Amino acid sequence: MGQLLRRTPEGDQLLAEWTPSDRESVQAAQSEYRSWLAQEHEAVRSDGVHYEPLSGDELPVDAEQVILSTAMGGG
Repeated sequence: MGQLLRRTPEGDQLLAEWTPSDRESVQAAQSEYRSWLAQEHEAVRSDGVHYEPLSGDELPVDAEQVILSTAMGGG
């Protein structure tokens, strides 16, 4: 089962869960994912140890976790 999470200062917030074989759960998670991307959040794919930046608006349904966060500025 995959999880869509939003990273906040208080911790990760669960936004959606999906099972790749359950089309309805995938569609709901995809819709939620796109709505956060439209709000200028960035996404990474994670297996709990490694993080891989994502581009585009397609939710990787084979991911364990997709974590959304606002852009972190520096400098």
